Amino acid sequence: MAKIISISNRKGGVGKTTLAYNLSALLSDMGKKCLLLDLDSQAHATIHAGLEPLKIKYGVYEALIDFLNNQHVRKDVLYRQNELFVLPSNGKIAALEVELDQLPNRESVLKDFLLDYDRDFDYIFIDTPPSLGLTVINALVASQYLLVPVRLDFFSLVGLAQMMNFYYRTNATLSPSLKFLGLVPIMFSAQAKLCKEVLQELQRTFKDKMIFPILRNDIKIAEASSHGLPIHRYAPKSRAAQDIKAIAEEVLRRTN
Repeated sequence: MAKIISISNRKGGVGKTTLAYNLSALLSDMGKKCLLLDLDSQAHATIHAGLEPLKIKYGVYEALIDFLNNQHVRKDVLYRQNELFVLPSNGKIAALEVELDQLPNRESVLKDFLLDYDRDFDYIFIDTPPSLGLTVINALVASQYLLVPVRLDFFSLVGLAQMMNFYYRTNATLSPSLKFLGLVPIMFSAQAKLCKEVLQELQRTFKDKMIFPILRNDIKIAEASSHGLPIHRYAPKSRAAQDIKAIAEEVLRRTN
């Protein structure tokens, strides 16, 4: 049975896609069979994986619509980057909210869809859009775990509060088995006083056991993305590669 992890935050620009892609790629190379599912209309996870959204004729949107129409799940549409499997996104995914809104089971469509992939993978990572709409609800209902990246600045704390409130409501009403896996502090700079203050506030609020290892500032991770490569392959000795490895090991520990 696959362990399904939604990587989500109400605020954009906090590193959701960077985390989703690099974690899934690293765990794949560590011997875990992983699927990366891109639910964001910006398709950044798709681009990270070296695919061009404009050339994706059959992605996650088309697969979900096919499933809704005939209850058939096509597995031949997955793309493969080395050991990682990707169900990519294109611009059409933006219309998913409208399609879902008309359905009686609108919150659980993705959960039903992923049942057909459950036995094929060890981990399924869902990269979600920066919203609190039906697409994100579907991701949370389909998942066993929620992992929240948070940038160490004031406005990210506001988005985090909204995200946690959303998680608690979803957990209470739609998905009681959904577990909060923890927070991943992103873009930490030891020289920035604000970063330290925000991190201390997170530690006070969530306690150390809910805080993952920090992903520090590193230009190499942006360079890796532009080359369509995960950081552990592009710059294996970089501090970002070390951080992603520490985060991945913690994911394995907390989900086993």
